Amino acid sequence: MICPNCGKEYNEKMTCCISCGADLVPAENKTEMPTTADLPSENEPLIQPIVSEYVPVSSGSAVSFDSGELFVPMKRVSRSTSLSDTVKFTGSLIAAVVMLALILTSAASAGLRLLTDENKIASFADSLDIMALPAESFGNEGATVQDAVYTMSLGTGLSRDDIRNIYEESTAKEFLAAQLTGYAEYIRSGTAPERLTAEQLKAVFEENIPLIDDAMGQPLNDHDVNLALSEIDRAKPLLDLLSHENIEQTIGGNTLIAMRIFSSLPAIIVTAALAASMLIAFRAINKKSTSALSWGGGTTLIGGAAVLAATFLFSAQLPYNNADRLVRSVLKCACDVISPDLYRIGAILAVVGIVMLIWAESLKKSGEAR
Repeated sequence: MICPNCGKEYNEKMTCCISCGADLVPAENKTEMPTTADLPSENEPLIQPIVSEYVPVSSGSAVSFDSGELFVPMKRVSRSTSLSDTVKFTGSLIAAVVMLALILTSAASAGLRLLTDENKIASFADSLDIMALPAESFGNEGATVQDAVYTMSLGTGLSRDDIRNIYEESTAKEFLAAQLTGYAEYIRSGTAPERLTAEQLKAVFEENIPLIDDAMGQPLNDHDVNLALSEIDRAKPLLDLLSHENIEQTIGGNTLIAMRIFSSLPAIIVTAALAASMLIAFRAINKKSTSALSWGGGTTLIGGAAVLAATFLFSAQLPYNNADRLVRSVLKCACDVISPDLYRIGAILAVVGIVMLIWAESLKKSGEAR
């Protein structure tokens, strides 16, 4: 075999010239050797590049000598390839945004449901420091509830520490937990709680009078008892604000209905299931399990990181620094109670996302190995 372009001779098994790439012809069909005029000039390369619409295939062996011939696998470059990749990326990105929104919605629904859980409410009532709450509602600017009670009990011989000890040992926390449980059930199911009245507060005070007597070292006289009861009567306007009718009027009936639906178990399960179903969408868009796992794992990891970050911010009291002191203190305590569960939810999401990414990478490597 001989090259008709440069004249180099090869054995019969070769089909193309290694030097210039021209197709070889049998020696008997040798054409006239090129003249000097046909040779390339100094500014032209000796070997002209071969312009083709074919490019080497990235996977597999690029060159094969099994048949004794030089074989380079090629594939056609199509203009539709880049368009197809763009469509796949755009579709996957939209599915990822939807999946992330569903993950965050499910986590928020779980957080709201935790706020109305009876056990969490008991923990909240135990953790909330009533004595440290601001007492602006009682007309004492910058003072706490403990300061307000101390001011009202002047002349009784009770110190601030005595007041705190009485609160810690009294049935006030159990009473508070029972009231909050009623309001939580109202948010969950719409069952109206028992109206909080001054008479109920008086009953709690009277049943804890023995504790006050022990703290004072002597029994309360009738004047002190009547004085305390009259101070409780002054709290009637505040109790009216805490009625479920006023809460419904302030928040709005439709808002309460939305909260009940949002925090229900079906809502949590449905949003979580829809988020998981996005893996099917990733698979349908990309036609590959590795791509579906990569997109799903990355989105789940971002969702877990978002839940962890949001929980940290609310626990650190940053989002409501400008809120009312009383509201801020109550919200901070509520977030502290449910934050461990939200941290667990965020951590589980992050771990699942990492596992999916590792799984996708292992499938990709095993496919390349084959």
